[in-house]
Parts: sequence; structure tokens; C-alpha cells
Amino acid sequence: MTGFLSLVQRRGLWTAFLLMAAYAPFTAWLTDDATWFLSIVVAGLVATVLIADDFERSSRRARRD
Repeated sequence: MTGFLSLVQRRGLWTAFLLMAAYAPFTAWLTDDATWFLSIVVAGLVATVLIADDFERSSRRARRD
């Protein structure tokens, strides 16, 4: 069963999440300001979408059974 994201969209969001989560410490190390926090916020938003899609997939699976 699928959620509201396609397989390609899920892969893209996982890639974006991993890149932003890895980019934040690198940016924090390079700069003295708090611009690294934007990477954490974006990674959190992407993770929220992935969690909502997982919830949708599991609820559809439960309704089917």
C-alpha cells in the first residue's frame, strides 16, 4: 500500500533529510552565527512529512487487514 508520497518522492525526501542533517554540523563548525539552525529546521520538517506518510501507509494497511 502507498501513502500520499510516491516511491520516488520518498527517496528524494530521505536524501534531503540525510543531506540536511549532515550539513548542519558542518555549517555550525564553519560559521559563528546560527545559520546552521535552518538546516535542522528543514530536516525536522522533512522528517515530519516522512513520519506522516509512514502513518498513512500503516493505517491503510490496518484497514485492509
